[in-house]
Amino acid sequence: MEENRVEVRQEAREVPWSILDTWLGVVLLILISVGMLVVAFLFEEEAKQFARGAGVMFAEMIYLLPVLIIFAWKRIRPGLLGFVKFDSLTMGLGCGLIAISYPLIIAHNLLLTYLGANTQGEAMMKMFSELKSPIWLILAAVIVAPFVEEMFFRGFLFQGFRQRYGWVAALLLSSGIFAAAHLDPVSFIPTFVLGAVLGYVYHRSNSLWPSIILHFLNNGFAMGAMLVVIRFQDLIPS
Repeated sequence: MEENRVEVRQEAREVPWSILDTWLGVVLLILISVGMLVVAFLFEEEAKQFARGAGVMFAEMIYLLPVLIIFAWKRIRPGLLGFVKFDSLTMGLGCGLIAISYPLIIAHNLLLTYLGANTQGEAMMKMFSELKSPIWLILAAVIVAPFVEEMFFRGFLFQGFRQRYGWVAALLLSSGIFAAAHLDPVSFIPTFVLGAVLGYVYHRSNSLWPSIILHFLNNGFAMGAMLVVIRFQDLIPS
């Protein structure tokens, strides 16, 4: 069993895309994101309607476009992103790291509240209040995001950076880009911490499944907590 695990790790370290391809993926993501922001600015009302419905799920797919373009160009198998088996200890480690990170994130949000700044949760609450039905946002955040974001940030970026710079630099770079890509300065630190946890779990397992599952659990917990707060908002003292 141990020998098989070592072989998986060694195979996953030798990725067929170069560091130039990895940075090209970052540039493509930036260009695609800027293009979407320009379109949203020019067609503001249509963009709002798009984001309030099933369109929010398609917006998440932009993270896949750089990978699809580069993999099609270089004829790379998608399986090399890390869709392989993993051991249960990896999940236990990931859950422990997530649990440890939550007090740091709570402290960060309390500091923002003390300074009079809006937190990520408050921004999400406002977004929820503007939706007729939150179902599409929940599906995008809990189901779609864990798959497409892990494929790009951990499977593609982290592996590409790790092969050239080593795993520590890869962890910092991929987590920083992961946080910046969410385009929310207020949530940069919590998102960076989450990205670092998911990146380390990926490094230990070379499998996307643990990070996808942890990402799913994290987003599912956040969405569930938000729905509870909205449902019982009148009972919360102001």
